[in-house]
Amino acid sequence: MNNPPQSAREALDHLLTRLVGRASTAGNHLTLLRDSQEHEAATLALIAQAQHSIALENYLIANDDWGQTLLSALCQAAQRGVRVAVLCDWFGSWRLSRRWRRALVEAGGECRRFNVPGWGEPLAWVIRNHRKLLVTDSQVAIITGWCHSARWRGQLGSSPGFGMLPWRDTGVRLEGPVAAEAEAAFAKTWALAAGNIWPIAPPNEMHRADNSSRVRLIVGQPQSSPLFRLDQLMISQASYRLWLTDAYPVGTPAYLDGLRRAAQAGVDVRLLVPGSTDLPWLGLLARSGYRALLEAGVRVFEWNGPMLHAKTAVIDGHWARVGSSNLNPASWLGNYELDVAIECTHFGAQMEAQFLTDLNHATEIVLRPDQSVRLAQPRQRQKRDMLHQQSAVSTLRVSRAMALAVRESRRLGPADATALMLLGLTGLGVAGLAFWQPAWVAWPLAAISAWVSVNLLRIAWRRYQFYRQSGQEKSTKNSEET
Repeated sequence: MNNPPQSAREALDHLLTRLVGRASTAGNHLTLLRDSQEHEAATLALIAQAQHSIALENYLIANDDWGQTLLSALCQAAQRGVRVAVLCDWFGSWRLSRRWRRALVEAGGECRRFNVPGWGEPLAWVIRNHRKLLVTDSQVAIITGWCHSARWRGQLGSSPGFGMLPWRDTGVRLEGPVAAEAEAAFAKTWALAAGNIWPIAPPNEMHRADNSSRVRLIVGQPQSSPLFRLDQLMISQASYRLWLTDAYPVGTPAYLDGLRRAAQAGVDVRLLVPGSTDLPWLGLLARSGYRALLEAGVRVFEWNGPMLHAKTAVIDGHWARVGSSNLNPASWLGNYELDVAIECTHFGAQMEAQFLTDLNHATEIVLRPDQSVRLAQPRQRQKRDMLHQQSAVSTLRVSRAMALAVRESRRLGPADATALMLLGLTGLGVAGLAFWQPAWVAWPLAAISAWVSVNLLRIAWRRYQFYRQSGQEKSTKNSEET
């Protein structure tokens, strides 16, 4: 029996469903959240309006001014009878105090930390819950890259040029059936951390929802790569524009090759990344791949502010992606992540407008005639906090020198040789310290090795006992049958 013919759109939607494992839903009302001010206002409004349940899941909750404001709002909701559950990542929220968590519990709420290190799984702590989610009453959700920290607000001083500018981030408020899907994703990670069940409400069609938009939830978890597969397909589908924003891009060769092929086919491919980052070594890895992208026609821009934390994509002004996943293997394969893919011309136009606005605060990276990677113009100087004192030009030189030295693709220039010399001297300094005070190096390594070894022995013993017990049960069953 022949299947009925499908339109190109239906065929693509079917393929995306197979790749991601989730169908898209209509009837969702969307609101773009572009900065911390909009995120904070939307968050407090949802918490204040909640009548039945609040599910909050975030990688980082800080014990600062915003953290206290958030705590007060959650406690008030719990005291009026709303079930409040907060799930934060142990590593990302390690500074969140017991007093904060205790206050929420005393008000009637629940607070759990995800994947706290313990005995039995020595390497399990590397798996992180990187999601940024808020769901209220199973009807409204915020899915974003924004964390609950005053760092995103910035600290502007009274005098011009003083203080730290706000971090740049993007999220989306969704009202409609996708909120219940997001809550179901929360329920699974909550069960892993808390050991109890979070009730899941069925999706509801909202009477005021926009039926012209379709939203597909992308639920990332360890050893799965739905976003990677989705992005690869959508990159191949781009016809005119492919604009990406990412905080920590370390693309695989396959991903970068997809971007290069799109640019070579005439697609306007642009990549916006931080000019300075709170994780400098990830910046080094990202910048080592600039040359191949630029040679293929991809335009690369670096944000001039203290930190660009958004993780977004917009293709042909119609398809957009927003969420917590970065373009690197940790997000694709190692973490719990949550994103949404949105098919909506109106929302796509908003995303493109925001991208162009961001480019007004960015500096383009270009190839000079000698094929060196340089800033197109001097970066705007501004005061940043100590975590973001990374020089973009120096980083470019170091990463470029390392890449050229490893590949031996061409002769090093004076700047490259200087960068490598500094790296070599740094390595000799570390080696000298180890010879001078070997205990400073040996004791920490010995402690880590002992901890990992003991846990591996525990795991091996438990596995041995399990298989031994299984074998005995199987033998007993066979004896009874005979």
